[in-house]
Amino acid sequence: MTPPDILENFRWLHAPGAGWGWGVWAFILAGSAALAGSAWYLVRRKKLGLLSFAPPPHQTALRALGELRQRLSEDDQMEFVVGVSQIVRVYIQERFGVRAPHRSTAEFLREAHAGEPVLQEHHELLGGFLCQCDLVKFARRHVVLKQMEALLDSAERFVEGTIPQPKPATEKPA
Repeated sequence: MTPPDILENFRWLHAPGAGWGWGVWAFILAGSAALAGSAWYLVRRKKLGLLSFAPPPHQTALRALGELRQRLSEDDQMEFVVGVSQIVRVYIQERFGVRAPHRSTAEFLREAHAGEPVLQEHHELLGGFLCQCDLVKFARRHVVLKQMEALLDSAERFVEGTIPQPKPATEKPA
């Protein structure tokens, strides 16, 4: 059997006029368009950050601070202070969009004070916390367990104080 004969056999698989009608083709076309539209919508939401499976920044930060509290020890002062400072700085970056992890404390506090109103409210608490961390990291100041707990408490107070509050639903007039 030669190739043209094979093609001729497939051409007559359906009797003349008995193939798929226009309704079947319209259904296939509509289904394909719906699938393509759904895929585009999901990809677009992911790019805009509307489709997210990650927990909110405050949950991540509070969980990390809780884990750090369980490993609290005077033997690992430097590791503790670097860790608690990094958790707060990453939280600020993820929550407010302020580049905190790679800036000096003074640069970051200046930008935070000029920008986000929530950060302005907590400027004093945040500034004190970061300055205490800097004293340990850069001036090699010794801290005792009680001071380490105080640093953790102030970090947790800051995160809890800046959790976004849901906007109240506006009442419709009767």
